[in-house]
Amino acid sequence: MSKILITGGTGYVGSRLINEIINEGKEAVVLTRSAEKAKELKSKGVEALVGDLLTDGAWQEAVKQAEYVIHLAAPPTWGKKVTKKIATAFSEGHYEMTVRLLDHVNPAKIKKIVYIAGTSFYGDTGSDVPKDSDYKSEPKGWGPYIAGSVHVLDRYLAQGLPITTAFPAQIYGPDSWMPQLFIEPLYRKKPVYSLTGYEPYFSPIHVEDTARACLFLAEHGKVGDRYILCDDEPMTSNAFMNLIEQELEITGTVRKIPKWLCQFILGPVLTEYATAHTYFTNRKLKEIGFDYRYPTAKDGVPSVVQEWISNQK
Repeated sequence: MSKILITGGTGYVGSRLINEIINEGKEAVVLTRSAEKAKELKSKGVEALVGDLLTDGAWQEAVKQAEYVIHLAAPPTWGKKVTKKIATAFSEGHYEMTVRLLDHVNPAKIKKIVYIAGTSFYGDTGSDVPKDSDYKSEPKGWGPYIAGSVHVLDRYLAQGLPITTAFPAQIYGPDSWMPQLFIEPLYRKKPVYSLTGYEPYFSPIHVEDTARACLFLAEHGKVGDRYILCDDEPMTSNAFMNLIEQELEITGTVRKIPKWLCQFILGPVLTEYATAHTYFTNRKLKEIGFDYRYPTAKDGVPSVVQEWISNQK
């Protein structure tokens, strides 16, 4: 495989993807908004471009020359209360990033585009049978705000662009939501908050396996296909918390809060996502040969907890 162009290569998944690429001896060129992060990448021997898909720049020529693209970039939102106004602005930026990127791809040169979306696009799956990428439901949470970007891919596929779409489920790791919602409060002996009356299933996937799956799909994903990125074992948030408790050797306290209070704290978008079942199967990804480093959260949670603890020292 020739050099891979990665958008969002310094983010939560992207930074792990770069590590995997380096470890495998592959080459990448990374588009990042941060000059500081570009400097860090260059110190590791990774080519980096400073720029933003929403603004004209050197990235446009890089996209035209690319044979492989992994698109992870999205407008930043983590850590904010997500109102509908914020979500709508995110949606507009997400869509514009998508079309600006794809409009600059050279159809005669490109071999594969891996487009990263999210399982919120599929809405509430229910908890009876794990759902695959052919499942149809009304999008929930972030789903309505990425739906336009996902649907426009059909237009570019019809134009002959070789797009494979990945839908990561709940990506856990030593950053982002897992420490904020679970590890830190348990470690500090503070309560973990949960919604009154809701215990939905969710489908976890370790952040390293997410990154590895993105790279794997660049080589092995079928053009036009959609793949759910999740591990082998959907579970409830309570079962997930129990794994963290076991690793910390702590019994935590759960404090139930009503839905209206969650909406006040997190906003309606994240609250809706927190009440939906995201119960998926990774069957299609495994059928094309992907091998998990952490097949279940039972395998992955211990290392994440220990890495988080190590980062506190």
